[in-house]
Amino acid sequence: MKKLTIISSVILSSLLILTGCGSNSSKKSNVTSKVKVVKQSSSKKSQKGVAKKKSGSLWNNDKDSHLEDFMKQWGEVMNQTYTKYDGTNNIQTTSGMNYPQDFNSATVNGQNVSMAWDKKGTGKNDYNVVAIYNYNKSSSSSITYAFTLADGEPIVLVNEGSGNNWSETKNKSLKENFVNIFDGKATHVEKPAASSSSVKNSTKATEDLGEGRGGYVTTPEAMRGTWYSKGEDGMKKLVISEHEITLISADGETNHTILYKRTKDTPSDVSESERQSKEEWRSAGNIGTNGISMRGWYQLQGGGEHFFTHEEEINGQKVPLVLYGFGANDLTDYVYYPSEDLANKQSDAKYDDINYKF
Repeated sequence: MKKLTIISSVILSSLLILTGCGSNSSKKSNVTSKVKVVKQSSSKKSQKGVAKKKSGSLWNNDKDSHLEDFMKQWGEVMNQTYTKYDGTNNIQTTSGMNYPQDFNSATVNGQNVSMAWDKKGTGKNDYNVVAIYNYNKSSSSSITYAFTLADGEPIVLVNEGSGNNWSETKNKSLKENFVNIFDGKATHVEKPAASSSSVKNSTKATEDLGEGRGGYVTTPEAMRGTWYSKGEDGMKKLVISEHEITLISADGETNHTILYKRTKDTPSDVSESERQSKEEWRSAGNIGTNGISMRGWYQLQGGGEHFFTHEEEINGQKVPLVLYGFGANDLTDYVYYPSEDLANKQSDAKYDDINYKF
């Protein structure tokens, strides 16, 4: 009997040991499974970021040479000659800036940012500048492009004003081709005709839009975008593109216009239906390098409307503005800001260097 008891105890102990081993095996299996799940959940974005980090550079000499070739061709098409920053000597613009030195005080859309020259494009700045090109239009005005990488994304900034405020270019060709160069793809530029005479003939044919329209009037690039002005009647909006201007009143009424060069005298005997059919057309012209004026297509009397780019220092920051006025003079009726927030905060502000109508 005693022998049977000993045998039973041995069997029971063995069963307990086997049960414990099974339990530990199950726990170990669960831990392994969790690790696998974590590895499988790694996103493509994370993997891409790791790959970029390993490469140590987002920009290289091949891409830089490709961009230089593109800018030469693009400059020919635009009839502009651009100077490239050589990596050593500051580019001096006729607007009074020195780049990349003056990036340390630059703003983008009126906001303070960190912007600096970074040959590899991997820095911790908001905008890492990998290439700079400048065109001096006159003795006092220039166009400067900064080709940047922001969080690894290619963005082209432009400065066409007299200060140090930048904005993202609206030029489709520059934006798309910079992305192509960054991705290692081919670029495309529409090359000008072979001879100067054929260029003139081509331009004339392109600009002949019929009905007295000698082509479009182009707005200053610094003026393009969406702007806001706050008054007693509420928030007004101004949207400016390359050849069009849209005014939106506080109650939502929209006045959309297309800017044309008028080549024929304005007729005086025009039917009402004809006037309505050309309601969006404007006879427009540039005022210097920073302004646009426009009148109704069949307008014979009265003043027109005008828009000017402007810059003010607000709370220690240089902020781009658009000044709008109507009438026979250049006085300002409304000041437009680059954001609703600024328009709200500055709704009662008056600036000494702006000629207000009221």
